[in-house]
Amino acid sequence: MRKNFPPYQILLALAFLIILPLVSIEGQEPRRSWQPPSRRKNLTIFAPKPIAGHNIFKGQADVWLAEAIENQQMAHLTPIRDQVLSDYVSAIGNYLVSQSMNPRKQFQFIITDDYRDDAMTAGGGRVYICLGLLQSLENEDELAGVLAHEIAHDEFGHAGKTVTRQMFWLTGTRKVKTALDVNLALQKLSEELSRRKLARVGERVLGFSRFDELEADRAAFYNTYKAGYNPLALADWLKRMESQQKEDTDEVEYRRQQIVSFFFSTHPPTAQRMMALSWEANFVKMPPRKLYYASPTFAAMKRLATELH
Repeated sequence: MRKNFPPYQILLALAFLIILPLVSIEGQEPRRSWQPPSRRKNLTIFAPKPIAGHNIFKGQADVWLAEAIENQQMAHLTPIRDQVLSDYVSAIGNYLVSQSMNPRKQFQFIITDDYRDDAMTAGGGRVYICLGLLQSLENEDELAGVLAHEIAHDEFGHAGKTVTRQMFWLTGTRKVKTALDVNLALQKLSEELSRRKLARVGERVLGFSRFDELEADRAAFYNTYKAGYNPLALADWLKRMESQQKEDTDEVEYRRQQIVSFFFSTHPPTAQRMMALSWEANFVKMPPRKLYYASPTFAAMKRLATELH
């Protein structure tokens, strides 16, 4: 028997059907509603360009090296299972790749359950972002800056060039033909670096890795600029992390660490990195200093990252 419903019940039912999809979309906000900023078409003639250099880890060997480093040195890192958070970070990362020096390269952006404020790459198109870093960010521009920095390390072949140089000096390895070759050669290199401590000191004194960091910073500056972000957001994040370190460290010890880092660290002093980034701002039409991309999806990401603590 057909039953006639009062008009108000019909209206309530229609309202429920309209609201329900909106609630579902809200729950999946980081995955589906993120939109990139408008890219800039301004010239960036001073953006650094990758130089081939001496690197035996090209093509498939680049992936073999990344896998070997993962297995031997990064096995403690565990990817998180939150797909929404992973999709959000991957969307930004892939957008930055599309505006980078090598837009056709395939990348993976992997969030790990590590609570350090750190990110890293071993080449092979794989970028690792620690959960602690996501929790330390204040806006999407900072996230873009960190991701662009790691993308640059990969696209400039820093991992492959570093290992090639160290193998040339310490083990005599000149070529690799298979994934097994890479694994064995990397294991042999690790043993030599552990045994010959002076070689590790010499590598740092020469400053190869510090130069790579500055090069990645410069590339990140222009990548984020082209992508529509504030390119000095990376400097903001660096400054905040440096301030936190200073608060957590005795003043005398902090000064000692700064001197040591200038000569022996893998990274340049933060002040030097910030100054270098500010210098690049002279060569592009900059947005207002504290103007960042307004991304409501970023706030949702921060909530998710905090809940995973």
